[in-house]
Amino acid sequence: MTLLQGTSAATGPVHVVIDKALAPYAEYRAFRRGALGRDAYCRWTGSGAVTPSEVGLNTDQFNLSTRFPVDEQACAHRILDGLKKAGFIGSTAYPAGEFAAFRAMLSARFRHGAYATYIFPEEARLLFALAHILAPRNALFPGSYYGYWAVWAMPGIMAAGGRATLVDVDADSMRLAQENFAALGLSGHVAYVTADAVPYGRTVEDVDLCVLDAEGPKDAEDPALRDKAVYAPIMRATTPGLREGCLLVAHNMLLENLTDNRYFAERIVANEAQYAAFHEHVHECYDLRAVCPTSEGVGIYRKSNDARVPSRQDLRKRRPTARKETRSVPPPVHLGVCDRGSPRQDR
Repeated sequence: MTLLQGTSAATGPVHVVIDKALAPYAEYRAFRRGALGRDAYCRWTGSGAVTPSEVGLNTDQFNLSTRFPVDEQACAHRILDGLKKAGFIGSTAYPAGEFAAFRAMLSARFRHGAYATYIFPEEARLLFALAHILAPRNALFPGSYYGYWAVWAMPGIMAAGGRATLVDVDADSMRLAQENFAALGLSGHVAYVTADAVPYGRTVEDVDLCVLDAEGPKDAEDPALRDKAVYAPIMRATTPGLREGCLLVAHNMLLENLTDNRYFAERIVANEAQYAAFHEHVHECYDLRAVCPTSEGVGIYRKSNDARVPSRQDLRKRRPTARKETRSVPPPVHLGVCDRGSPRQDR
């Protein structure tokens, strides 16, 4: 994820850093236990009563606290219910009891080194569940970073007898991923590819789950390869190698303001511009498209079985010699499954 307006030096899961920084404040504690509504908590964060620098957070991290679900399990379950109703998945059943044990093992044994991750608890549970529900045999992770989101899919992939391919251009982060997966006994089911995800995407075939969390250089000369705009060229290269009905799960799709948060209102405008070419691509090639209101936003897209979806040869033929403007396309459906800060409810 992109760090905005100052960068915290903290490593590991950022949600832990945010929670520790804000735990001394009664308003935050009330919000997390469901006693203070999300709108009221957002007003408190914007009131100036406490500032990000006072608590050791950057502006992005401070505001992300307003998007935390009251209950990560209930949040993930509501998303799964919404995905089933919309036709993305045929079931919401997954071994929820195994999730807690797996989470405890990762908390104790997964090493983060010098890296930080913006994968939040409800996003980890969602991918854990989807991997069990979809039972992929050939899962692909473009922009896998040091493997922290990918690892949550591994129990479901292994239960299906499948394999995962992690792809990242950074050798150091891939090395840490490999060390962690080996220590957890997962390496027999994983291929590690240190490469640019765009050219590598042109080589893949029969992928039945694609999990996207890549990030281009923020100073890339080509805007199409800068930061999260890189999603579009990666998926133009990769989509022809996905099987019909394959789900694409994309992180950092923060496109919905859960409250009247001025910081996110501005960030969403920037995100929509950055994802314009990606949205054009998924509108053309994916017949179901939804954005889930998690802390960082998760987009879920189902590859169409329409014969008009361009093949790899078609995309190669249409590759422009000059950049064309992206056209306006209908936005993805926003799954209205966000809690409003009411008391915890399990399904």
